[in-house]
Amino acid sequence: MISWIQRYFQKHFRLVFLAVLVAIGLPMVVIYSSSGGGHSENIKVLERPFFGVNLDSPEQMRRISLDSELSVFLRVGYPALQAAQLKQYALQRVAGLALADQLHLPTATPDQVSKYILTLRAFQNESGQFDQSVYTRFADSLKTGTGGATIADVNRVLRDDARLADVAKLLGGPGYLQPVDVKLQLSRADSTWTIQVASLDYASFSPELNPTDEALKKFHADNAFRYDVPARPKLSIIELKAADFRPATTPTEEQLRAYYNANIASFPVPAEADKKDAAATTPVDNFPKVRAQVEASLINSASRRIASEFANQLTLALFERKFTANSTQLADFLAAQRHPAVAIPAFAPARPPADRPWLANYAGAISRLSSERFFSDPLPSPDGYVVLIWNDSLPAYTPAFLEVREQVAADYRNTEKRRLFSERGAALKASLQAAAATPTGFADKAAAEKLDVKSYANFTLGKPPQDLPEEVGNTLLTLQAGQVSSFIGTADKGLLVYAQAKKLPDLTPANPRYAEIQTQFTAMVANYGENSILGELTETELKKTSTGPEATP
Repeated sequence: MISWIQRYFQKHFRLVFLAVLVAIGLPMVVIYSSSGGGHSENIKVLERPFFGVNLDSPEQMRRISLDSELSVFLRVGYPALQAAQLKQYALQRVAGLALADQLHLPTATPDQVSKYILTLRAFQNESGQFDQSVYTRFADSLKTGTGGATIADVNRVLRDDARLADVAKLLGGPGYLQPVDVKLQLSRADSTWTIQVASLDYASFSPELNPTDEALKKFHADNAFRYDVPARPKLSIIELKAADFRPATTPTEEQLRAYYNANIASFPVPAEADKKDAAATTPVDNFPKVRAQVEASLINSASRRIASEFANQLTLALFERKFTANSTQLADFLAAQRHPAVAIPAFAPARPPADRPWLANYAGAISRLSSERFFSDPLPSPDGYVVLIWNDSLPAYTPAFLEVREQVAADYRNTEKRRLFSERGAALKASLQAAAATPTGFADKAAAEKLDVKSYANFTLGKPPQDLPEEVGNTLLTLQAGQVSSFIGTADKGLLVYAQAKKLPDLTPANPRYAEIQTQFTAMVANYGENSILGELTETELKKTSTGPEATP
């Protein structure tokens, strides 16, 4: 686009310049070089510089994006980043390479690249060890062109990423972790738990709620925003049901057979017939078994097509005859077509009538209707097609209490039930904690309160039971042996966790897991430091041209 503008201005510069002066009386501002002059070779194209990269250059941005995708794949083993995350990673990668230049870090040598390759997840097996066969398959895919990247692309990314690894060491530092932090993480991951989880069903919790009008009016006043009625149109609807547009002729056997062959997956045979045919040694023709369904489907398909054609002809006629909204001529015309417009109750696009919930799909089409454009294009419906007719637009308003009293009462009961549910949970926590002083006290008290109890024995959070609720795992991070957790409210139940036993692992450096945890979290701390610095560099550079990650291609 920019190069086309340059060529056009070079050819017609004087004429365009004069036309703009006459039209708006303002000088056209063109960016020239410092030497001045009006020749096209002195015009500078606007840029958005970012560490030596032009963010307005599609070619440069394409290369940066492809390099970043390849880098993520090599480092993680799969496309771990998408959309905005990948965009941010691409910018930070550019910032990191620019910083490497500022720090005069040399380009990675072939030996450094070879060592770096051994650390890449894309070339490792399930045990995390470098797998030569995986690397060989990847290299072969580059030679055959099936890998989506060239050898030159991979070599460039590997050299850059190996250099960025050196930048990361400088920015992240040693990732210092205190011994107490290692012990804390080791304790969380490897402690052996035995717990009991009591659950209270929310649906069966039914406190008696008889709110007074005063309580409901106060709730309505405190939550008036819930009941605001948005602007909404008054519509009529022309329904063109497929059943009213059946084809004049019935399909032939050849047509039915052809339709069946083209849509076999849509016509499964009955289960009983399928079992009988399973032992057959010759191919079975299932068409006779589903012929009735095939005929009904083909006729319905043809009917919908005819209804669609009629709907398009109808809207074309409305346009050509230049009817106006709510006119007698419009009503007479639709009556003559035997498809009059039927008024439906006014509704907000997101809250259609209960008998026509599919109208919510047409919020965009409804929003474009007005007195000037009072009819919609044909829209598919469950039964065929519809055309929406605009009659009026009702303004937004806040309804009085009496108008929404039933909805207010329902909302009040739901809110109060949830509050009382939480209060019930807090009371249960206190009584269960007291009962847990004896070996079977928690289970006995939970049974007396008609709570469901499930036990989980000898597991770690590093390898939790498959059916352990996620909320329970999070609670154990702060729970000690003998304690009952606070009440955990979910959408359908409330949970109370009793830590029956907790066995700590060996927290000394003699435990092999100590060094493993230390290595993992040291890398995380270092990576956090690196990302923080590169993120700040990226944001600072973007602000220089008043742009941001969301503005980049």
